[in-house]
Amino acid sequence: MASNFFQQQDLARRNTRVLITLFALAVLALIILTNLLVMLSFSLFQGGPVQLPWEVISSISLVVLAVVGLAIMAKWQQLKLGGRSVAEALGGVRLKPDAQDPLQRRLLNVVEEMALAANLPVPPVYLLAERGINAFAAGYSPADAVIGVTQGALEQLSRDELQGVIAHEFSHILNGDMRMNIRLIAVLNGILFIGHLGYYLLRAGRGASYARSRRNNNDGAGAIMLLGLGLVVIGYLGSFFGNLIKAAVSRQREYLADASAVQFSRNPSGIAGALKRIGGHQYGAKVQHANADEVSHLFFGEALSRWVAIFATHPPLEKRIRRLDPSWNGRYPSSQQPVKPTVSQTPEQPQERQRRAMLAAIPLLLSQSSHQTRPAQAIACALLLRTEQLANQLAQIKAYGGSQLLAEVDQLSDAVQRLALPQQVQLLQMSVPALKQLSESEFRAFDKLLRQLAGNTPDLSQWLSLSLLEHVVASEFDSKELVRQYNRQSLADLLPALLPLLSAVASAAGDSNKQQQAWQAALNALQLPADTTAPPVDFSRLDQALRPLLSAAPAIKQQVWQSILAAVSADQAATAAEQGLLNLLALLLELPVPLTADFH
Repeated sequence: MASNFFQQQDLARRNTRVLITLFALAVLALIILTNLLVMLSFSLFQGGPVQLPWEVISSISLVVLAVVGLAIMAKWQQLKLGGRSVAEALGGVRLKPDAQDPLQRRLLNVVEEMALAANLPVPPVYLLAERGINAFAAGYSPADAVIGVTQGALEQLSRDELQGVIAHEFSHILNGDMRMNIRLIAVLNGILFIGHLGYYLLRAGRGASYARSRRNNNDGAGAIMLLGLGLVVIGYLGSFFGNLIKAAVSRQREYLADASAVQFSRNPSGIAGALKRIGGHQYGAKVQHANADEVSHLFFGEALSRWVAIFATHPPLEKRIRRLDPSWNGRYPSSQQPVKPTVSQTPEQPQERQRRAMLAAIPLLLSQSSHQTRPAQAIACALLLRTEQLANQLAQIKAYGGSQLLAEVDQLSDAVQRLALPQQVQLLQMSVPALKQLSESEFRAFDKLLRQLAGNTPDLSQWLSLSLLEHVVASEFDSKELVRQYNRQSLADLLPALLPLLSAVASAAGDSNKQQQAWQAALNALQLPADTTAPPVDFSRLDQALRPLLSAAPAIKQQVWQSILAAVSADQAATAAEQGLLNLLALLLELPVPLTADFH
């Protein structure tokens, strides 16, 4: 059965609420245990039972809350740059989009193909210097997602197997797991910090004990050491239960991502083959980096050795394989020499042919240009060019980038303009990693140019392309573009933001009769009165409407998508332009509707 990614995102959101509730209970337990511990330590110091006044209990409780809160905020600050902060914390090195190493090029091509099939912005790719076979996806949203892959996976996996692993990671993105996973890192850091504080007090107590032993007065030092030891125990009790929760949630989502990856790639032998390769590899899926523990739940395979199975963040390898390949004989292949990129021997699936056809429709010159920063800027400019404004637009391009950028635009614009809108959208997706290599000041200046090219009255595809670039590329520099709280607004609350967007979609349907037909179809999908008037198309209002729509809950987004789909398909004559608009809208609103899914 096909996975409903909206439902899975909603489940991930509910899991996050459960985790927050369990975390609150864990902090409450920490407060109670710390008060009991302080009471016991004072009793030892004074040589008899001690009753703490409520003022002291309140102060201790506030201190515990403050310590846990500061530890979470410190980790949150480290993670504010989203996916790339996780990749860099693991020692990952970002691959250049135009990398020429054969194995790296193969990896980048696979990631690009799967991103286009998933209708997601192509994410930057990081390489980890690890011999184990593993990978991860990290980020707050598709806009800032990154893919990390170990050197072992690069060298040991065939193309089909690598594609299965990447499909699994893209499933995590579509299922909404990344946001929950990053929050887990920060929350567990807060609980574990209590244990770190205990270690500090133990060391302080040992020093005080040595100094006081010469005066035969060890009660105070003993009390400090007892307090420190108690905090260590409390901290690791919290960590124990926190890791149990992390492991349980992670195992559930790994099974789901395996199943979604099969639906997504339509090739169960790819991901099953990768899991078998892990089982037979000398280093398995192990990741040696010191920071691997706190992000172990992000990985494709079990990154750490576990003495107790209940702490495993992934289901047993054998169970995962048998779910994908019931006929498996139980034997693992032996480790192989580093693979050489070759043509896959596996019969090509229909979805694979679809992905190949999507890429083949884009000329090689444009495909290669999208992987380099300046040509990628030229492509973005070319997408906004319009014949009636051309002279003014070219002058603006020259004023910004000089004759060099103008020459790039002149070389590429005809080929870009000849593409159908769906291929233009895919070219835009492919350009994202190269554009993310701009510095913040370069991007701000480039964004200003794009705004000038679009003008005050852009058409819908111009506005969508510009808004997508602003949202996705800006996520590289601006944490406000990343960390968004889901709003609790109902669909009725969001209508002031949604109706202007639907009006713009309907206005692109053709003549006035078709526009009205599209508008009525959207109203019917939302069960709104048929006499609701379409607001005038105002792109400045649409800019303001984006944030509440982006932050809507998954169930609400599904209704938004159904209304958009109804408006576009109202005339029952799907065109390439309409498909391109759907792709752009889904990308911009972060709607999980992969092109390989049956969403029409």
